[in-house]
Amino acid sequence: MLKSVSAVAADSRVLLYVRPYERVTLADPDGSTTALLSLLAEGSRTLDELATAVQERGFAVTRDDVAEGVAGLAELGVLQEPTDWASLPVDEQQRHESNLRYYELFATPTMSAVDVHRRIRGARVLLLGAGGAGSGILQALVGAGVGFVRLVDVDVVETKNLARQFCYGSREIGRSKVAAAADWVGGYSTGTLVEPLHERIEGADRVAELAADVDVVVCAIDTPSDVQLTVNQACMRLRIPLVTGGLQQSTLYYWSVQPGVSPCRQCLELHRRDELAGSEAVLAQPPLLLASTVNRATGAVVQLLAGQMALEVMRYLGRHDEPVAAATYQWVALADGMSTGRDPWTRHAECGLCAAALDARAGRELVGAAG
Repeated sequence: MLKSVSAVAADSRVLLYVRPYERVTLADPDGSTTALLSLLAEGSRTLDELATAVQERGFAVTRDDVAEGVAGLAELGVLQEPTDWASLPVDEQQRHESNLRYYELFATPTMSAVDVHRRIRGARVLLLGAGGAGSGILQALVGAGVGFVRLVDVDVVETKNLARQFCYGSREIGRSKVAAAADWVGGYSTGTLVEPLHERIEGADRVAELAADVDVVVCAIDTPSDVQLTVNQACMRLRIPLVTGGLQQSTLYYWSVQPGVSPCRQCLELHRRDELAGSEAVLAQPPLLLASTVNRATGAVVQLLAGQMALEVMRYLGRHDEPVAAATYQWVALADGMSTGRDPWTRHAECGLCAAALDARAGRELVGAAG
């Protein structure tokens, strides 16, 4: 089936708009290309049926000609397996129509939007933090229909939270954030089960316990100061992807780790150690100045960060697109014209966590090849 694209036919050619900013010119001296595109847009024919239909319209083409045309369009990324809407309950079709349309952007001739939706629906996520970013990510995951979220936070709702944490209202002030967030989810959607845990994250062992039965871990907390390394250690041990992010002064950032595929957060720490080698005497001195830790995350900033992080989580869960932030800082400079950038890091030779993950992956591949 042809994806939802625009096309204009004139002067023995077709201008096919693969994306709004990308146009491809297809030769069409006899009109058969126009006929093939029109038939593919209907999405109801096999390759043999397409060839017959084109021939019935008066074009002298063979099945091989049609197959070649279809292969070329598939290479351009404009073909997909037709979405079998009827395989979903009507209420689910209606609720997730926009999600399904989004997944169609990434669909292929062997993967439909419904395939992606089903992966999301069956997914399990550990979300550490129900504050600014965490509550926004929770809302995005629930809206997408993620089946289960284990939500962990130790804080209670405060008045200052209401400027940017939209799971909560004034009546929730003083309540545990995880309990209030779970209530919000219950009123918003019955498709997601939330397990609220009111506790502080302490140690990689506890993170590993919480993450033992999930598909992705999201770290939306910034204390204690080494929490990202702690969560990274647990995720590398379990071979579970990690997505995290935050706001430092005026820069919004997020990154992820794919164990056994990308470098991990400890690699970055080791590279930083190497860069600072020889500076021990200076670093041992009391800091001359420290940047303020005041929270500058307005509602709009939090929504931007939560949306970016949630999309990365969905890439891991839906497997419809490659992660864009694996071992890569994706950042937005809020006070510098909203400029954006990406800073990747490489695997460090001394990282035992990555070495173990790579060994485990090689072992799995060896077993798979033997099988």
